[in-house]
Amino acid sequence: MKRVIRWTKTRYIFLILSLIVIVGGGVGTYLKGGFDLGIDFEAGLNLHLQIASPAFSIAYTGEGTCTFNIANSEVSIEILRAGAEKRTYRYPFSSYATVGSIINGLSSIDGLVILATREFEGVLNTAESSRIIGLNYLTTLSSEPFYVNVIPANESEMTAPIESVRRAVANAGVDQIQLVGDMVNQEFILKIQDDGTDKNFSTNASARVRKALVDYFGTGTVIVKQTDYVGPRFSQDLAQQTIYLFSFALGLILLYIWFRFKLAFAVSAIIALIHDVAVMAGFIGLSGMEVSTATIAAGLTIIGYSLNDTIVIFDRIRENNGLMRDENLFTIVDTSISQSISRTLMTSITTLLAVVAIYIFGSGVMKDFALALIVGIIVGTYSSIFIASPIYLGWTNRLLKRKKLKDAQKYGRKIEAPVSAEKGKEPKEVPPEQAIEKEPERKFVPTPPVSRKQKGKKRKKKKH
Repeated sequence: MKRVIRWTKTRYIFLILSLIVIVGGGVGTYLKGGFDLGIDFEAGLNLHLQIASPAFSIAYTGEGTCTFNIANSEVSIEILRAGAEKRTYRYPFSSYATVGSIINGLSSIDGLVILATREFEGVLNTAESSRIIGLNYLTTLSSEPFYVNVIPANESEMTAPIESVRRAVANAGVDQIQLVGDMVNQEFILKIQDDGTDKNFSTNASARVRKALVDYFGTGTVIVKQTDYVGPRFSQDLAQQTIYLFSFALGLILLYIWFRFKLAFAVSAIIALIHDVAVMAGFIGLSGMEVSTATIAAGLTIIGYSLNDTIVIFDRIRENNGLMRDENLFTIVDTSISQSISRTLMTSITTLLAVVAIYIFGSGVMKDFALALIVGIIVGTYSSIFIASPIYLGWTNRLLKRKKLKDAQKYGRKIEAPVSAEKGKEPKEVPPEQAIEKEPERKFVPTPPVSRKQKGKKRKKKKH
């Protein structure tokens, strides 16, 4: 058998550590003003926008319909005229390396009017085309100019740091501003709460914020990438459903483990899961991560992941309870964890590698989801070893102690712990399962002496 590590010796240290982390996370979240509720749980409007300087404007004055798009590292134009086939023009960044070359290519199309802005007139032939901000949606061009923007080459060229954005929307009713991605991209999410007094809240709030930003940074500088609105009734219902979902999931888990194992295992597993959720909630509150459907999905994922680790250890404990009947419960729990630790660590490490890759290469909601999973996997592995098993140990010891006390009252037997081998020392306190029942004292009754005649008779009987 593998070397047994005495995990249970440090159980009180880790239980106190977990309590400190949970209380600290709760207090820190409260002092920060509570959780950063996303649009799913708080009625209002989320504006995902980007602020960047326009490099040139594009308009269409020809016949038919002209659509414009910037996606997959290329600029594309589609023109459909009456009685003619649709014509498509593509300008990939790999072939058109500078903004100036893109403008020259577009200028060759009949009906397109391209005008470079004053800021970029002198640098069009040096500015890389990869700095052009993608749209990922088709725009129908008209005689009104449509602006094409570029991100700054470095932080020194930034025109809209987050402090400037806060000043721009100071009187526009914005409740929170969050930076998205790298600072140099100047991409933000603005949140405006809905108090229910304005029936056209979404339209009016969006127009008000956009006007404030355009007035501050200039025409053509604001790119609205996404608009999300959730009404008060929907957000309230979603919050209630989330609470019901968590409660229902924990209840089903309790019933399953109770049926599959014993009540002591079930209660220990549920307490460990509540511990994981509490630690994750504290981390989310302190880090300022937005509480959205993505974080709720991460929480449910971690519940399942942590439960899997816990059940593996509990299954080994149940198996060893039958194989190691002569050992005390402390040794059984330590042995079970030691036998399962390599499997637990390998599973956690391989899962972490995949999630860390998502965190590094992902963005937006996926990045937050991956970060929540990273914390949850670490906490779930920790709780399976240092929270669930010690709670099961304490619960079972308490049940054994009660049983022995009842047996003592019922049968009138005295229960004592093994006496120390060293004289003059008090016996050490031991777990109830190590306690032994003191057998009633037996009086010594001497047998009467046997005479020679009686011995001879016994021998004759044996011969016959």
